[in-house]
Amino acid sequence: MDEIVKLALAKWPDVPDCTGWLALDARGRWRIGEANDGPRQPITNAAMNGFINRNYFANGRHWIFQNGPQRVFVELEYTPFVWRLSPREDGQWSLVAQTGVAAEPRGLWLDDAGRFLVEADPPSSAASGSPWIGVVHDHDTALVAELLRDDAGNALEDDVLTRLVETDTATVGTPRLRWPRADRDEAAVLPLQRIPAHQVPIRFDFEPNPSVALKLDVDTRR
Repeated sequence: MDEIVKLALAKWPDVPDCTGWLALDARGRWRIGEANDGPRQPITNAAMNGFINRNYFANGRHWIFQNGPQRVFVELEYTPFVWRLSPREDGQWSLVAQTGVAAEPRGLWLDDAGRFLVEADPPSSAASGSPWIGVVHDHDTALVAELLRDDAGNALEDDVLTRLVETDTATVGTPRLRWPRADRDEAAVLPLQRIPAHQVPIRFDFEPNPSVALKLDVDTRR
């Protein structure tokens, strides 16, 4: 969290929360505006994007942007993070979030729309020690597929992922991703698990629509 944000929180501790205004889309773009007014507009200012990225963290099941003294609850099109694969100097890959922070993968998933999701260990500097879950940016889907191997260590046939998405057949086997870790010699071997998209917020315990959830909570307590 930025130092200026900490100072603002100390000076104005009771600023009302903001909901339904800021969103993260499935390509890792911050968008702003009321949903009822049409599609939210992408935030294109680099400084503003950087400010949001540095002050974005989990608050229980909700993900928020701490805008000075104000908590801004983030609407999630899909997951709290969107991953890109970035090449390293040693020829391997880094897993990088839309915030620019690199993380180490600990689990790999495939949803029923053919999208990869990665559960990752947050860096030690993260405000929350809970695992991060994010969808892989669609531009990197093919790259992840190329890195997968079958039970014998061979590259997958072209139709394997399609069969995994469309059927529950055991003949496909369990593809695995072997991911060299930056902090140790041995690689992580991640079996590809399957999950329906609608189960992702439940399985990974986050609220994608806080404006709706918080309103329901207030109405219930009345």
